[in-house]
Formats: sequence, structure tokens, C-alpha cells
Amino acid sequence: MARVTILDPTARPPAVDIDPGPDAGPLVGKVVGIRYDTAWPSFEWVVSDWIPRLEAAGAEVRTWIAGNRIGGEGERTFRQLAEFADDVDLALVGLGN
Repeated sequence: MARVTILDPTARPPAVDIDPGPDAGPLVGKVVGIRYDTAWPSFEWVVSDWIPRLEAAGAEVRTWIAGNRIGGEGERTFRQLAEFADDVDLALVGLGN
């Protein structure tokens, strides 16, 4: 009986850095910022799930929706981003995917 060789065209997954980054420590009394934009509306579901969990852990949560990144609106967006970053103790800015 003839043998068949099947080739797998998919690449191996990249090496993953399992380091989650610095620990935020206890959230009680901290201001947690969540930055998102309108490009991915389903992220709002994630935000709506995270907010009550963060608040239950004792954090104050502030959200910021990023605007356009070019022209006059881009300048306003970057100014608002700087203010947002200054006003929070830590920020969640995406899912990391």
C-alpha cells in the first residue's frame, strides 16, 4: 500500500513572553484608566465587564475614548491622552492580542 505524506503549511506559533509585567498591587484607592476607541466596538463589552470587577476591588475607574490621530483632532487626542495618563495610577489599553 502506498504511503501519503501530509505537509502542514502553517507556521509554528511565535515564542511567547509569559511575563505579565509589573504587578499593580492592591487596587483599593487606585485610579484605573481604561483606554479604548471606536474602531473595535466589541471591546466595549470587555470594558463593561471589567468596570464592576475593578470597582469591586476598590478602584475608581475612568474611561477614555481616543479620538482621531491626525490634524487638529489628532493634537487634541494626544493632549487628552497625556491628561488621561497623568490622572490614573495604572491603565488598561487593550487586550494585548
